[in-house]
Amino acid sequence: MLLLELLDASAACNNQVNYDRRQTLFKTQHDADYRVPVSELKSTVKHAVTQEQYRQQYIQRLSSSTPQQLVQKNWEPWKAYFAVLSKYRDPDNQNVTGQPSPPGYWKENGNRMPRTVIRNDQYTPELGDRSRLEIPVGMELKEKYGLGYHERLRLEVAGHPRWTGKQGRLEIVYDRDTETFTAYRTVGDGDNSPRRRDSIESSLATTGSGEEVVAAVDIGANNLAAVTTSQGDHRLYHGRPAFHTFHTHTKRIAELQSKLGDDDWSSKQIRRVYHKRGEQRNHAMDALIRDLGEWLAELGVTELIVGALSGVREKHWSTTVNEKTHLFWAHGRFRRRLDEVLDFEYGIPVTEKSEAGTSSTCPACESVDVHRCGDLLQCHSCGCEGHSDVAGSANFLRKHASERIAIQTSGSMARPVAARENTTADGHYSQVPCLEWDDSEWTVKHSGLSTKEAPANQSTSSETGNVAPGVSDD
Repeated sequence: MLLLELLDASAACNNQVNYDRRQTLFKTQHDADYRVPVSELKSTVKHAVTQEQYRQQYIQRLSSSTPQQLVQKNWEPWKAYFAVLSKYRDPDNQNVTGQPSPPGYWKENGNRMPRTVIRNDQYTPELGDRSRLEIPVGMELKEKYGLGYHERLRLEVAGHPRWTGKQGRLEIVYDRDTETFTAYRTVGDGDNSPRRRDSIESSLATTGSGEEVVAAVDIGANNLAAVTTSQGDHRLYHGRPAFHTFHTHTKRIAELQSKLGDDDWSSKQIRRVYHKRGEQRNHAMDALIRDLGEWLAELGVTELIVGALSGVREKHWSTTVNEKTHLFWAHGRFRRRLDEVLDFEYGIPVTEKSEAGTSSTCPACESVDVHRCGDLLQCHSCGCEGHSDVAGSANFLRKHASERIAIQTSGSMARPVAARENTTADGHYSQVPCLEWDDSEWTVKHSGLSTKEAPANQSTSSETGNVAPGVSDD
């Protein structure tokens, strides 16, 4: 109960900060006789609250540092809001056509969402057979629950570390459906601090020569993304392993539903499986977008063209196909995250165009005399063979960028085989990395190759045990 009260008080603090900023925004817009510039509006809203103001108000429940962290955390979505607002007001920018809404509150179904943010030097994980996590608590809650003046709240935790590095900010969230507390910890690389979202400069999306580089991505359900750049680089994200995990949870949900009574439609256990299924899917897709953003930035891509969703989500006779296209794919969320991460963080604008006709043409000779069988595309005119989705992304790029960008089409494309690995085709080894999700990162699964460095020892202790960033019982 102490942890729940702490998280609820943190949510109350965040919501109050957000309320004050929203009211400042509305009042400034309403009282002005002219259209306030976004930069001036942003500064006014940011300085409408001070960390000291909320530290004094919540110090007795949250300790001294937590209110300050909550004020900083609250400003992060506001920065994104003003970035989108600037594009909305720009008459030359056609990517944002609807007026953005200011950030909302930590609320769900009318109730506050219990969560908190702990500064990197204010929590201590103890690793071992029985891992612990200690976090600060205000004096009011200490007295209520019998903690000493110098004591901190000590929690049992479960889970194993996925990353190691310099300790960053900790976030703890409570999920009412699963009745679990989950801790998220950011880590830095070696001696470097964790990278903040606003520390990534848009200058990454440039080339040394200053030439414009455009990329196109073909988004799908079997292969989540196939990408081609105007410099002739390709990348493929294989989605079937991730869908297999998703489908396993779906079968478990159906099994649990079959055991419900006639008057019941759900249960706590079913909601837990739903939650786990969605979280694992979102984790894989978020990691894909992050990996894609880093790759495009390294290549100096200045624009990403993505296909418009049109007529691809119609009902199918196969329940598995329907599950894949309507539940697992989550195209709307995927597109929103593309805009948020690539545009806001990497400075790579995302433009939506029609994909009509791009999947039935040879990318080498542009002939329509092609045959598709699963992931394989074969051209009867020139004999070219390659991955159908990679070919589609190349055709998609040529269709919308050829008038202003020189498209390089030399080099072979990934040719799918039974093992779903890149392979030698017609004497030419494919240079297209085909990445698969391993529940942690997107990596190449063949020939000992990987798009990332070999993972470091994922344990932060010499002992085999649990680590703080996981799920704990209250």
